[in-house]
Amino acid sequence: MPATPADPTIKTRLLSRPVRSSLGTIRLAGLNKGGIGVGVRNHTLRTLTHYGLNYVLGGEGIYRDARHDDLPVPVESLEIFFPKIPHASGTAPGKVWDELWFEFEGPIFELMQRQGILDPARPVSLAKGRDYWLRRLTNLIPPAHLRHQTPPDAVVLHFAHVLTDMIHAGRQPAASAPAADWLHEACQLLSDEETMPVADPAAVAKQLGLSYESFRKKFRQAVGVAPGKFQLDARTDRAVALLYQGRHTVREIAELLGFCDEFYFSRCFKRRFGQSPRAFRKKNRGH
Repeated sequence: MPATPADPTIKTRLLSRPVRSSLGTIRLAGLNKGGIGVGVRNHTLRTLTHYGLNYVLGGEGIYRDARHDDLPVPVESLEIFFPKIPHASGTAPGKVWDELWFEFEGPIFELMQRQGILDPARPVSLAKGRDYWLRRLTNLIPPAHLRHQTPPDAVVLHFAHVLTDMIHAGRQPAASAPAADWLHEACQLLSDEETMPVADPAAVAKQLGLSYESFRKKFRQAVGVAPGKFQLDARTDRAVALLYQGRHTVREIAELLGFCDEFYFSRCFKRRFGQSPRAFRKKNRGH
């Protein structure tokens, strides 16, 4: 009996253990290079008990389930797999693809499905700008030496935010899909820890050689939110890590992140996370 050929896929695990929180759980995440997917070649369907995400970084394939027959999955496609929906996703014989994948579940993702953000009728969409999305997806996983300092709620919420942005970008008309170069630079300037307090959206527009109004419209079309909102979310995401580390007062964090005062910072933080910075710190650090 001939031996079963070895799986040629080069697999890299991005999460060593699940990120569990009251909002939801990121079960697993990884990068596969030279993969073939599941079910397409042997004509079987896989059923998950949770959600899955597959972002195609290179190559192409197809997706199928009971409602969809062989949907094309070109490079830069975002696939969403839904709980209890049998499906197959993979490449044609002799072909491979590179993919970034996540498995996740929990209340926040169920809410996203009820709101139509996660839609079983639209399991495949295009999210152009692979360098940009690869950076955002991989950056939401803290480095190993910082993972114990980063609240799980913040990681899961950040993932839900990026996922929502990807889906909305994929539903924009093709002409307004993200252009990786300018968009990558804009997002880096707006969210970088070194430039965050000083690189306001108008300054970023000027650095990119655009008028502010043109930059604001292009950015909103590509990402789904205005540059000011994107930067504010990046600041409050950073604030979560600083609060959890416990090395700075609320006033110092507000100053570090470029807020005009701690009261405005507290209002922005509470609007996003449903609790004040001090309440968040007490809940997660006990003081």
